[in-house]
Amino acid sequence: MKYLLYIAGMIVGLCGMTAIADDTTRKGPLRPRIAAVAQPSSDTLRIDGKAIAPDSLVITSYDKPLRSLRETFFVTNRYSSLHLASLSLQLTYRRADDSTMLHSRTVVIPASVPPGETRQLYTTSWDRQYSYFYHSTRIRPRSPKAVAYDVEIQMLGATFQH
Repeated sequence: MKYLLYIAGMIVGLCGMTAIADDTTRKGPLRPRIAAVAQPSSDTLRIDGKAIAPDSLVITSYDKPLRSLRETFFVTNRYSSLHLASLSLQLTYRRADDSTMLHSRTVVIPASVPPGETRQLYTTSWDRQYSYFYHSTRIRPRSPKAVAYDVEIQMLGATFQH
């Protein structure tokens, strides 16, 4: 009986070793992906009643792979002396092939971005059915039913701390 358990354990161990693993590493150099960002007008972002330059906050490298729970992007705070505390964005999603609008929403994202630095931020994905992916994502979906989309990001406002 002792030998049967030993042999069964060896068979299970060998079966587990024969499984072929997927190679999930990315090939080639990493390159930033830049999403379409509509810059606010000069009077959209205000601090203490004063307008700040529209290029004080820059959003780059938007990404959302298929079946992801998050949409990620980088925010650079180019404002010289204030710490970014939160960001209000209008996101508009359109099909990549024919520009049909899929969804639009406004989100307020807590942030902690010191002056002159960049941080990765995220928001919960709008895609509840896990059917859509950002057209420039590096993780290409295997499903032929997946739908590619593009996103337009417009900054509505920001809060800063001294």
